[in-house]
Amino acid sequence: MAKKTTTCARLAAICVATLVLASCASDQALHSQLDDRGRTWLSVDAPLALARPAPRFSRAARDYLYLAPVEANNAGVRRHYLWVGLGTTVDRRWPWAAPPEAATLLLTLDGTPLALPLDAWDAEQGAALYRPPAPTYAVRRASVTLDELARIAAATSIGVAVVARDGSVSDYALWDGHWADWAAFVAQTSGERPLGASR
Repeated sequence: MAKKTTTCARLAAICVATLVLASCASDQALHSQLDDRGRTWLSVDAPLALARPAPRFSRAARDYLYLAPVEANNAGVRRHYLWVGLGTTVDRRWPWAAPPEAATLLLTLDGTPLALPLDAWDAEQGAALYRPPAPTYAVRRASVTLDELARIAAATSIGVAVVARDGSVSDYALWDGHWADWAAFVAQTSGERPLGASR
């Protein structure tokens, strides 16, 4: 009986240690930066990468979409965004290769659409938070709530499209990363601001 109790205690200790290590790993994946205006920026370790083929330019050409959650804290007023980087392996400086202007990020979370208008960054620090591997030709932001970020992190299926101002739609598929990784960001920030708070 004593041996069984000791074994159970060891298993419990291992479980607790695993949870603590997982918590530490999640904390290490988050980065906090202070800008010259006194705002604190919270970001994750790396953005998710999504891709779509661009066969009209070459068989190997791809367009990339990078997404990551961001918190901007200005004297206790917190705002949450998706950092949206549009990248490509195509030289988009040529007039014939110029992409349409992205207007809306459309996520489909377990069959439910979530349309997020895309805006230019009004903060240089926010725009520069991430340096994805493929060159980006545009960096945008989409305002979100923590509740929306939690829904994204918990979704079992996510469709992603970018709707341009001319009405064209570009669908992207996950290339690298995991949506569930955003749960650490939500957990870190939700203790300081209730879920579902207004944008």
